[in-house]
Amino acid sequence: MSRVVRVPLSELRAGKRALDEKTLHYVCDVLRLRAGDSFVAFDADAGVEASATLSEDFGLGAHCTLSEPMTATRIAHSAITLIQALGKGDKTEQVVRSATALGVAEIHLLESARSVARAGDRAGSKRARLESIALDAVRQSLRGDVPQIAGPHSFEQEMKICAERSGIKLCLAPGAASSLRAQTRGWNFGESIALMVGPEGGFAPEEIARAESAGFLPARFGALVLRTEIAGIAALGALLLLSDE
Repeated sequence: MSRVVRVPLSELRAGKRALDEKTLHYVCDVLRLRAGDSFVAFDADAGVEASATLSEDFGLGAHCTLSEPMTATRIAHSAITLIQALGKGDKTEQVVRSATALGVAEIHLLESARSVARAGDRAGSKRARLESIALDAVRQSLRGDVPQIAGPHSFEQEMKICAERSGIKLCLAPGAASSLRAQTRGWNFGESIALMVGPEGGFAPEEIARAESAGFLPARFGALVLRTEIAGIAALGALLLLSDE
């Protein structure tokens, strides 16, 4: 199978298109494409893509020619929301990258009582970094849309938001009486479902109780305790297995 080269471009429309400096660097220096080479341009926010060819005057004018944009061929349509407590280091980045590739519709970030990492004063720049990571995961996975990233929210703020949500709502909790499999037995792909994953030390008991009052059901996932950056991703993989007909 030949490699599919995908390049993010906003506001796609048929015709000749000048490439900005960042895109030019990616296409020319990273991908090493040359005049006459083709790639797929995609706008993940709009969920559309188009065939593109570097113009013969690429070296001088830095242009490409786009076909008529079409709806992206691989839209997630999952209706899955991952609610992830902030993790230290690059753990949150790992989660965003993997969850995007696994097709989640939304990623909500929250601070909990045992969170080591905090949003802090640089929340805006960190959010931009996560959105960039999600876009790169979209490109690599051939996904045609990008998940909505919300937060970081306080735990109470997220619970107020989630209280209004319909569908299945699960809080992963080691030792819970019911399993993830049992709680998702009646779920079908495309129906709303939210998975909430705690920080390194897990959710505090009072947070579990608050989550239950917002409609969440505690669910265990296997006999072992998983790291925060692994638990949600492993559970998403299980949901994909259940939904893959």
